[in-house]
Amino acid sequence: MYLVVMATAGNQRYIFSSGKRQEIVGASDLIARVNETWVLEALAEVFQGFDKDTWRIETHEAELLVAAAGRITVLVKDKSAGRRLVTVLTCRALEEAPGLDLCGAVIECRTDRFGEVLRSSQSQLAAVRELRPGPEGRFLRLPLIADCASSGLPASGVRREGPGEPPQRRSAAAMKKLAAYPGALDRLGRRISADPKTMREMVDQLGLRADWVAVVHADGNGLGEVFQSVVESANSHNDRVQADALRDFSRGVDGCAQRALLTALDRASRELHRPGPLPVLPLVLGGDDLTVVCEGEVALPFTRHYLEAFEEETAHDERLRPLLDALNRPHLGAGAGVAIVKRNYPFHFAYELAEQLATEEAKKVKQWSSALAFVALYESSAPDLDRIRKSVSLSGGSSSSASPYLVGAGTGEERARGRTWEDLVRRVDALSRRDELGELLIARGAAHDLREGLCLGQEVAASRLELLRNRYSGDTARTQVLEQLTHDGELMWTVNDGNEDKHVTGLLDAMAALPFLAEAR
Repeated sequence: MYLVVMATAGNQRYIFSSGKRQEIVGASDLIARVNETWVLEALAEVFQGFDKDTWRIETHEAELLVAAAGRITVLVKDKSAGRRLVTVLTCRALEEAPGLDLCGAVIECRTDRFGEVLRSSQSQLAAVRELRPGPEGRFLRLPLIADCASSGLPASGVRREGPGEPPQRRSAAAMKKLAAYPGALDRLGRRISADPKTMREMVDQLGLRADWVAVVHADGNGLGEVFQSVVESANSHNDRVQADALRDFSRGVDGCAQRALLTALDRASRELHRPGPLPVLPLVLGGDDLTVVCEGEVALPFTRHYLEAFEEETAHDERLRPLLDALNRPHLGAGAGVAIVKRNYPFHFAYELAEQLATEEAKKVKQWSSALAFVALYESSAPDLDRIRKSVSLSGGSSSSASPYLVGAGTGEERARGRTWEDLVRRVDALSRRDELGELLIARGAAHDLREGLCLGQEVAASRLELLRNRYSGDTARTQVLEQLTHDGELMWTVNDGNEDKHVTGLLDAMAALPFLAEAR
């Protein structure tokens, strides 16, 4: 038999290549169609009578194992049929989603070699991808041609954005994304239980009226390693058991992510006291991947609830429970990055920052907890996470962000103290608490003095904290909220995420999160 692996690449780049909200939403729908409808229609075209639920390779010509987040894995008996399947699906992507990078490979899989072939399939697929021109080569610049108004690609037509709007040049990729927009609203609405009209209003809110918007990117913690362990623990010499383990694992994780999204939306809505669908657009949701665009005030509570719900769902999923028991794992975890930016900030920069936050910060603690890392970006230039995080120490200070913030089951460990979601909320509460007359218990000027002290060094920060304690001496309410800003009585403390010790503070994060968490208190 043969293993057919297909996958899209650069999904987020394809989605955020334009700053137009309608194109962004339409692009997400085209990617979803690859594994939700196109692959099934391609299988039905190549293999007459195909049924994804009943066909197994022992008794039929093909078997669908994985179809999620643009990744597809199929077993076939005939190599030429596998090649036809790749041809049908990639040709459809070329026609209906120009600019989308979809590639496939057909790999021989001998008896009792399924696990070994599966492990090497991604590297073989990557090798095939490198041998053919990328999607940029499809859009030639010679002879000279006008640019698309939204994507910068060569224009192939003229399109109005809306009634009364002047016609603008659009590339083939942009026009296909715009054409997919109505269907995308319907699909997204079904996913979060909202009608197309509500979804359209949501897109307008995020694109025209919201002051701050956020890109959230969440990814499962070490799921590749977990999957390999699942396959190997199933039975290293039984192809059927391994294939079933792959299918159960893929569908189990995908189902958990879908349910976690709905749970997170419900919990965040109740926490924020905002009835009705929250302004959250789930652009990518498949397997362990989640990418959403939402209002800035919704981003942090939503992300926290999604991570916790994902842990809960994986802990009780019927498909995953036997596999996790075999690995002695109570649940699966995830890491998330949240980039909160102004509405007109380029979305591809915001996504790159969110992805960097997830991979470089949130996943540092993936061995023992789910976590989120965030940045509220006030600048208009391309983001540089390393510069953002080191800005305090580079100016003479000795402390940096306490990010990432841990959520879920891992928050109970001693090493999580001071860096949990509850710690962040506690510090935000201290900065926003008011007395009976409506006056802030910790004045904004006093908080900024503490932040300035952190920039000037550990001794200066400690001295300013002590001066503030003396000023509040005798005022119980102010003394209590001041202590809420500290960790064991100090503004700075030492943590170790596995590489080296570093001095961190929670005050900077609390001040950054204040405009986006005060509503959730």
